[in-house]
Amino acid sequence: MKASWLLPLALCMVGWAESASAGQLTYWKFNPSQSRIDLITNSAIKPRAKVVMNPTRLVIDLPNTTFRKLKARRKISRYVREVRVAQHSRSTTRVVVELNSKFTLSPRRVLVRGIAPNRWYVQLPKFFPLKDAKKSSRRTVAVSVPPPKIPKPSISSPGPIVSQPVKSGAKVVVIDPGHGGADPGAVGIGGLQEKRIVLDVSTQVHNLLRKRGINAVLTRASDREVDLPPRVSKAEGARANAFVSIHANAISMSRPDINGLETYYYATGYRLARAVHSSIRGSVSVSDRGIRQARFYVLRKTSMPAILVELGFVTGRTDAAKLRTAAHRQRLAEAIAQGIVNYLQGR
Repeated sequence: MKASWLLPLALCMVGWAESASAGQLTYWKFNPSQSRIDLITNSAIKPRAKVVMNPTRLVIDLPNTTFRKLKARRKISRYVREVRVAQHSRSTTRVVVELNSKFTLSPRRVLVRGIAPNRWYVQLPKFFPLKDAKKSSRRTVAVSVPPPKIPKPSISSPGPIVSQPVKSGAKVVVIDPGHGGADPGAVGIGGLQEKRIVLDVSTQVHNLLRKRGINAVLTRASDREVDLPPRVSKAEGARANAFVSIHANAISMSRPDINGLETYYYATGYRLARAVHSSIRGSVSVSDRGIRQARFYVLRKTSMPAILVELGFVTGRTDAAKLRTAAHRQRLAEAIAQGIVNYLQGR
């Protein structure tokens, strides 16, 4: 999951963009009617939060996280003066919710909760006039942040992986199921987990390619966590002819209307992206959000043509219902495999 419709906000500062370990804040939104802020990053984090007085500010620090826009600022309502998001330090993104000077809140009633290691929300309590606050409460108070509560899996693990050898000199394609292990990726409607969707689809793509004489290799074949550099290293070590990373997208749970397929490339992967994207569009019922260029780590650091496919939105009403079904995931796998074959055959 990359919440990718917000990715082109701005170019990263060079020092931050080249950090392989730092994640990115890919989506944030403050909902004034619910007094709630949603935060999505592309890697697991553990936020830190505190309430600072005079004026009342909720400060949320996202460690080991960068923000692609230099600074964002939004005016909100009569209670909330503004919400600011900026890079606080080289490795920390800071979100500040500042109340209007005449209002405050109870720090003990602020809730910071995670529904996945990379998806958090902050629920603010009811605001009240500052004049009604006790003087003893006008100080900085840390907010407790419990570990994320991850919903139970909704998709079973894939079947056995085909491992029969292919002929000598066969083309090599690395299939990269995103996330895994303690990192579920995006978590959507009904607890639908990205890591399980993409492992199932990727395993099927792997098996289909090998049946057609292509030496397909998986960066992970089970529910385990793999960092980004080893995924690239595996592709480079295999001297792959192509690299295909498979993901599922997400946005705020308040936007179930956003659905659709996206395919990304960086430098040399456009023809591969077009072949796979067109194959999916031609045989699977899915909305088309287009082929786009992006600076994802696995696309920038691989030397062979590389793409990242977002199968659909686990937070989308239409996509989530489809991605939950084995039949739809099979159709996606067949279309991706065919697109790869078309690319290798120069079609």
